[in-house]
Amino acid sequence: MRLLSILFGLAFIAWTASNLHNNPRWTWSPGEGELPRDVVAMYMDMAYKEGDLEKAAKTFLTPKTKDEVPADQILPEGKPFEPKVKKVIAEGFNVAVWYTIEGDPAQKQYLEIFNIRGGRVATRERLVQPGTLAAANQTTAPATN
Repeated sequence: MRLLSILFGLAFIAWTASNLHNNPRWTWSPGEGELPRDVVAMYMDMAYKEGDLEKAAKTFLTPKTKDEVPADQILPEGKPFEPKVKKVIAEGFNVAVWYTIEGDPAQKQYLEIFNIRGGRVATRERLVQPGTLAAANQTTAPATN
């Protein structure tokens, strides 16, 4: 009887461990348990500052992610940059980041809107506003004689 109890206990433990390990409802995303604004900050650091778009996509995006930013325009000049964040607005699972790029001659302003689900980016949209009027006047002002 004792041997039967031990075998039953080992079988139950093995069954439970197998379910915990193979259960498809378990997600082990990098942003699991993090605030949505922290998930966006981690994504922006990996994608923009480090320039590792492939790793950032594999880590923070899913095959169902709706990404409105074309792949060739994720890094505006094709190289890593440090976004100069002006404002972050986080409400629920939505995070909006308003930033500029230091040293950008066009002085464009970017607004990216993220929706976070399960510690990953579910959607991302980017709005780009041309530079300020002062920057436009500096680059397009007629030459004076």
